[in-house]
Amino acid sequence: MFCGFLGALEHIHSLHARALCLRYVAIRMTMREGPGQREIEVVHRACQQIRPIYQDYATRPIQDGFSWASSLASCAFDRLYLIGFRSVRRPSADLDLLREHDDRAYEKALESGGLLRYFKGEANERGECLSFCLWETREQAIKAAGTASHQSAADISVLMYESYVLERYWLKKVVRAREERLIFEPIQSA
Repeated sequence: MFCGFLGALEHIHSLHARALCLRYVAIRMTMREGPGQREIEVVHRACQQIRPIYQDYATRPIQDGFSWASSLASCAFDRLYLIGFRSVRRPSADLDLLREHDDRAYEKALESGGLLRYFKGEANERGECLSFCLWETREQAIKAAGTASHQSAADISVLMYESYVLERYWLKKVVRAREERLIFEPIQSA
């Protein structure tokens, strides 16, 4: 029913409508039956609340630039997989081509399952940008990264960016007594 409703809106915002529909399907596909189902829904909803808390978030450490603690306070998890994409966009970058590749990769990531939040950053006046994907598991992120649309988006990076770097973290929640902390543990590239 939800997807049928969104299908009616497709003529207005086709990509946005498809993304919402696919997100709904992906959430349903990745939910475990039984006790964990509710927790995944709560984590997903909480992740949608993560927002920049500073205008210059693109130049800050990822753990400092967003509303992680306040957004994730209401949900239980041990560890999530976070990938940050820091870039400096070329002035000559074809924004339509970039958007097209990004949208296709995002759609496939939703279909793959496990994507909790994709934040698409905006480039500042110097072309600096920070985007991120937050996943239930690293394996789900690797599966999505292996899709043709993601590979295609990665292939055009050299044309679109002066520089870019991937940052990978385990985002861990530690709860002790009445204290709750988020830990961003960097993952070194293999």
